[in-house]
Amino acid sequence: MLHAVILAGGSGTRFWPQSRRALPKQFLRFSSERTLLQETVERCLPFIPLERTWIVTGSSYSAETSRQLPDLRRANVLIEP
Repeated sequence: MLHAVILAGGSGTRFWPQSRRALPKQFLRFSSERTLLQETVERCLPFIPLERTWIVTGSSYSAETSRQLPDLRRANVLIEP
C-alpha cells in the first residue's frame, strides 16, 4: 500500500523575493491558479488516495496547509519538531 509524503516546510528563501517567511514557495502560484502544494497533491491523486497522503510542514504553516487542502484530514498534516 503506497503513501504519499509531501515535504512542505522551509523558510521561504529559495524563491526570494517572491517567497518569504510568511509565504514560502509551497503556497505560491506559478503556472496556474493553484499553489505548488495543491498541484503536488493533485499529481499524486491518480495513484494515491487523499487519506494516504501526508503533508510534513512547520507549525507556522499548518493552518495555511489545512486551508489550502480542505479535503485533507488534519491528522494527515504532520508538524515538524
